[in-house]
Amino acid sequence: MTSRIKRLVQQLDGEASESYDARAELIWIHSDAILAIVDGLPSLGGFGQLTAIEVFKEVSDFRCGPALVGLLDSDTPAIREWAATALANLEVDGAIELLRRAHRACLQRTPPPDWTEPSGISWALTELGGRSPVLPPCA
Repeated sequence: MTSRIKRLVQQLDGEASESYDARAELIWIHSDAILAIVDGLPSLGGFGQLTAIEVFKEVSDFRCGPALVGLLDSDTPAIREWAATALANLEVDGAIELLRRAHRACLQRTPPPDWTEPSGISWALTELGGRSPVLPPCA
């Protein structure tokens, strides 16, 4: 079973149909696949890491929390954003300070106005209780 799961993890980085099939099968395997995905995450490219985040969100296993935290330091904005929103969706304990740090780092990189990473991280912080939503005053 382990070699089969490892093969599926590597397929997350494959062509779209192969990746989608591997994703579906890993979700079906459920919690038994989480540690293999966490172990294989560093060897995956960007597409595979994004697909792994989707699996983490579907399976909702707390053991993926540290791997998601590690992805907050990725070189790819989409990976950082998806990891942040997954941390919020999974309600990972202790993620607030790490998300605050990721948000500060994001703002220091001065992303273009059309990038969604800053708002994704802000959303995650709000969902976890790490910030209050800001609303304009009523006129």
